[in-house]
Amino acid sequence: DKAAAEAAPPPPPPIDVSDVKAFVMMTIPRSQSQPVQCYIKRCRSGLQKLWPYYVLYAQDPDKFLLSGRRRKKNKQSTYLISGDEKDLSRKSSAYTGKVKSNFVGTEFTIYDSGNNPSDNKEGGDVRTEMGVVQYDRNVLGTNGPRKMQVFLPQTSRAGVRDKLQPTDSKECMSAKIEKKDHNYIKIVNKTPRWNENLGAFCLNFQGRVTVASVKNFQLVEDTDQDRIVLQFGKCSDDTFTMDYCYPLCALQAFAICLSSFDHKLACE
Repeated sequence: DKAAAEAAPPPPPPIDVSDVKAFVMMTIPRSQSQPVQCYIKRCRSGLQKLWPYYVLYAQDPDKFLLSGRRRKKNKQSTYLISGDEKDLSRKSSAYTGKVKSNFVGTEFTIYDSGNNPSDNKEGGDVRTEMGVVQYDRNVLGTNGPRKMQVFLPQTSRAGVRDKLQPTDSKECMSAKIEKKDHNYIKIVNKTPRWNENLGAFCLNFQGRVTVASVKNFQLVEDTDQDRIVLQFGKCSDDTFTMDYCYPLCALQAFAICLSSFDHKLACE
């Protein structure tokens, strides 16, 4: 039908990853129907065996985006995220953000590279909260799928994200979620279906994930269960797929995936 063909919107332009620093903070607009396809490599050879680091690449074009690793001396799990493949220190100019857990490892908060407001002696930028990831305590033991929900700052369809820079703990995302006093976007994991033939819970990853794992997940908006916002899953021992779209940016998506690598005392 010629009229329908003329009325169809043009396909979205290819993703421009030339300015990586800007790209990883950029929310993918709602008008872009195709997800950004990425993959994560886990590096754990030699000295990295116990403390692996994770590297995120865009798939097409194949390009380094971010790296992340868990800080060794912190009691609570904290993953530093860097724009440099090898330099993962907090003091590096490539420091991009972090994701930090609560004491029991059931809730993680995602921050950009700004300063902690209680420790901002130089008077620099106060950190921005970019999301909260919550894991339910797993009542089904290790075989059941892990339930998770993610809260994100309100984000316009064009991709403009509310800038949340609380200086008081009562105003932080976590406290507001607990009080149910917020307008955040909520995304939840799509419930896997039990597959009798395989004897396992299964999700349809459209061929993007090839190894069954309890850590594989798909997140959908609470209000739209059919549109997958983020999917993460295993392809080989140390390679994982990460595909994301609106309302996420690469930093938020990578931080959610890093939280899922963490060994949860209370969730397993």
